[in-house]
Amino acid sequence: MRSITLALAVVLLPGTALSSPATDAAAPEDQETVAVLTQSATTANRPTETLRGIVDSVDQGNDTMKIRFPKETTEQFKVQDGLIFNAVRYGDEVEVRIQNIAGAKTIVGLSKE
Repeated sequence: MRSITLALAVVLLPGTALSSPATDAAAPEDQETVAVLTQSATTANRPTETLRGIVDSVDQGNDTMKIRFPKETTEQFKVQDGLIFNAVRYGDEVEVRIQNIAGAKTIVGLSKE
């Protein structure tokens, strides 16, 4: 019940819930719930674009990936989650979900075709 109340507070009052001092110490599970809900609440409001292409290059050191599109154009994107690098290799056909985060086009989701 406490997690549900906390989740509703985070979604409905994000600034207030996170900036007010806690009256009791929150359990680590509750803190993780807040972090996950806060992240999903902030990314849910951004417009998402879905693109299809082929992985042209992967630069794990700079958290970027270059995707080649059907008209032989390529574009480099930031990668939000480093685990994506484990899922793809050069030449894989992919569908990526792109959001503009902090002024950079960022891959927020990826699936192999």
